[in-house]
Amino acid sequence: MAVPVAMALMAGASIVSGIAGMSAANKAAKNALAVGSANAEDLRSISGANAAELERIGALNAGAILGAADVNARSITEVARANSIAILDATLENIDLAREENVEMLRRHIKEDAALQGEIRATTGASGVRVGSGSPLEVLVDAAIGAYEERQYMGRIGAKQVRAMGNEGTRRASLTMLDAEQRAQTMMSVAGMQAFVTQEEARANARIMVRDAEANAAAMERGSGAMASSMRAQGTANLIAGITGATNAYAMYGSPSYTGTTSYTMP
Repeated sequence: MAVPVAMALMAGASIVSGIAGMSAANKAAKNALAVGSANAEDLRSISGANAAELERIGALNAGAILGAADVNARSITEVARANSIAILDATLENIDLAREENVEMLRRHIKEDAALQGEIRATTGASGVRVGSGSPLEVLVDAAIGAYEERQYMGRIGAKQVRAMGNEGTRRASLTMLDAEQRAQTMMSVAGMQAFVTQEEARANARIMVRDAEANAAAMERGSGAMASSMRAQGTANLIAGITGATNAYAMYGSPSYTGTTSYTMP
């Protein structure tokens, strides 16, 4: 066989090598894209699951804050209610004692008044003066009137004292409940704000995690795309090199200007 056969073999080998290199590069590029896409999808999936878990834990923490505040608020209210009832009970007992004391004081005063009038009668009678008329009667009447007015005063003062004690006990019980209710309400308001901040913080962290994961996933996809492009470019370069090699072989051995004397014969 003559030189053109060798030239054809060399050109063909060069082209086949270029095509094989390009095919291998395209396969590698396809694999790089697949791996990059799979990694990006895994990252998105994992970050989504982690973000959901963050939000779930944030909701649990917020619920725990509200639950604890509710228990404490109820405890404060119950203690205040018990204290208010104790105040009212003590007030009723004191009122009952005051009434008993006032009744006893009036009873003693009436007894003392009767004794005083009897003493006036006895003293006046012993002196031979009749108490049914004149000055002795006036003295007796004045003493009775004075004693009656004094008992009226004692009764009014006693009633006012009882009312004052009742009002004081009621005010103390009301203020005790009001203070507890305000503290419980404040506690629940603060707990509500803390729960809201806790949940919003968890949501914000979840959003940040998802955004970071999306950015990293996009970077993975861009990186795998760039790598695939580089591999395709290398494959194209291999094909071009193969074609160039074939062209050079033809130019060297197949050109009419080739004057070489080497020849090959078939066996």
